[in-house]
Amino acid sequence: MNIKTSKLLEKVKNFFKLFHWTEILYLSIGLISVVVLSIIAKSSALTIFFSIFAIIYVGTLAVGLKISIVFGIIQAIFYIIQSFLSRNYGEAILNVAIVLPLLLASLYSWLKGSSKQSKVESNKISISEWLCLFIVAICLTIALFFVLNALNTPNLLIACLSAFFTIIGNYLLMRKSIFMFLFFTCLNIIALLLWLLPIINGQGQSFGNIPIVIVFAVFILSNLFGFINWKREEKSRKRMQKEN
Repeated sequence: MNIKTSKLLEKVKNFFKLFHWTEILYLSIGLISVVVLSIIAKSSALTIFFSIFAIIYVGTLAVGLKISIVFGIIQAIFYIIQSFLSRNYGEAILNVAIVLPLLLASLYSWLKGSSKQSKVESNKISISEWLCLFIVAICLTIALFFVLNALNTPNLLIACLSAFFTIIGNYLLMRKSIFMFLFFTCLNIIALLLWLLPIINGQGQSFGNIPIVIVFAVFILSNLFGFINWKREEKSRKRMQKEN
């Protein structure tokens, strides 16, 4: 074994050390589930790629890894294409106009500075910033309502709710706030309904989108875990600072 291979294996080993064995097991089950369901449902390659990158994204985000944003950008691109093809115009427009730009801003925010740590530290949001965020989110959601209404978007009210939680959740992601997980959980429940309703109603080729429904179910559990994990990390850092 040469030196380069040895260093690569060491990096891979150190990467997996950042996860608890239960987290690796949970992610493995999620990935295997969507692949198996994709085969059964005869899903498109686009659906499979989105599902895989989405689960990796939310899994790495839950433990606070900086590289998670890269997976988030990739899954967002797949999701935009998938949403357009499935006529979920609200999700497509929202991800193009809001989510993707915020993810790119998050990539800069999370990676800037001289810190070489693999994990990110959470930030606090002031009351005035919360107030501004909610006002902007409400205004953008109202504007999106008229756009989606003009496009005859199905499940219009659910799509607007999704927009509201998407804007807030992704802004908090950029700001590295622990509360992003709570808003993402609400968003995931709404998104799950958006993709589940066409399957229940038997619309078109929607059966092939079953893996996407499973992905959002995995998201809900992962975001709840992420909130708990980030809170634990935050308490641990404060304790270490007091001891020093």
